[in-house]
Amino acid sequence: MPSVIRMSTAWLVHIALRLWPTGAWCYTGGKRDLRLDLLRGFAVLAMVADHIGGERSWLYAFTGGDRFFVSVAEGFVFISGLLMGMIYAQVVARHGLGAALMKCLHRAWTLYLLTITLTLTFAALSQQMGLAWAPQVTASAWLDFIISVLTLHHTFHLTDILLLYTLLVLAAVPVLVLLTSGYTRIVLVGSWGLWGLWQLAPQHAQFLWPIADNRVFNFSAWQVLFITAMVIGYHRQRLVQHLAYLPQHVVLGLSGAVIAATLALYTWDLYPLLARHAVPVDLLFGKVDLRLGRLLVFASFFSFAFTLLTVAWVPISRALRWLLLPLGQNALTAYALHLFVVAFLCKVSPWITGAMPATAVQNTLLQTVGIMGIWAVIKLQPIVVTQGHRCMAKVAGLLASRRRDLYIPEYSREIGA
Repeated sequence: MPSVIRMSTAWLVHIALRLWPTGAWCYTGGKRDLRLDLLRGFAVLAMVADHIGGERSWLYAFTGGDRFFVSVAEGFVFISGLLMGMIYAQVVARHGLGAALMKCLHRAWTLYLLTITLTLTFAALSQQMGLAWAPQVTASAWLDFIISVLTLHHTFHLTDILLLYTLLVLAAVPVLVLLTSGYTRIVLVGSWGLWGLWQLAPQHAQFLWPIADNRVFNFSAWQVLFITAMVIGYHRQRLVQHLAYLPQHVVLGLSGAVIAATLALYTWDLYPLLARHAVPVDLLFGKVDLRLGRLLVFASFFSFAFTLLTVAWVPISRALRWLLLPLGQNALTAYALHLFVVAFLCKVSPWITGAMPATAVQNTLLQTVGIMGIWAVIKLQPIVVTQGHRCMAKVAGLLASRRRDLYIPEYSREIGA
């Protein structure tokens, strides 16, 4: 038996060594980093599943159900900052700082319009549908609610992260100036200092202004993910050169070990005791304040996932890109659509499940329907737009030919033809 085990182990090691150095599965790069799109697509999938919710679901084994020590919200914020740093570093290099700042301000304005539109629309829809999270606003108080949303002093259920994103992109303007001027350390010290002050004395770290119903995404805490990622993206080329010596299997091993330890801690030790030890757990992994433990867990998950995509891109891409890339490359569209999908499914789910609580199978089916519905709309959107343009072109052509039929004879008579 020991000889069989040794032979099997040697054979597995041989296969691994044959596959690893060839690079046949590795990501080869391109103009757009599809690894980030794939990760953001998974974040969209998990977001939809978690927001549709339910007590139990098979998908929670992959998404965490917004109950684990890390959620997809951290991934959204981090990837957004990373892409912003990468993209705007190129804009500065090609067109200068002024063009980059104007592009950044335009992006912030677009996000502001999207934020207030979705907030007001989703709030009104929720109240009309009588959903559990509908705003407690009387008819006479709607004007005050609208003004507070327009001035970014009020947010709403599921649109709070979009408000945070708007403020982060606006804050990126001075950060971009500092990065371009070579003050990277000041940016990092200021960002982490504000985060640290929030952990120790949040009453002294209230940045910007109070925002009603903003119960999760406190700017002073969550900005550290975005700003740090923006710095990494801005200096990506230099960081790649400095970290080139670090073997990828070492990154996979270390981050995988942290993930395994975290899963074991959650499953075996902490999970049965969460009710009795909620305060210590929150001090280490709290989402609202973005605690240090949560940041470490997220760093491990992101490092593991990104490195795994790098070394095994081909099989993972073949299996998942059809689903995740459209969601990741159209994340804002998917986010906007998911608000209405969540509202619709939450309204109709009692008719499907009845008076009894929904089972894991029923919740999984509802979540899958929501995910695939959003995916289908995104996939069909280019086809619908293309066909719409073709129809408009045909109508314009028919109208133009009709005008010629009407006016050319008169014109011919006028010139004596």
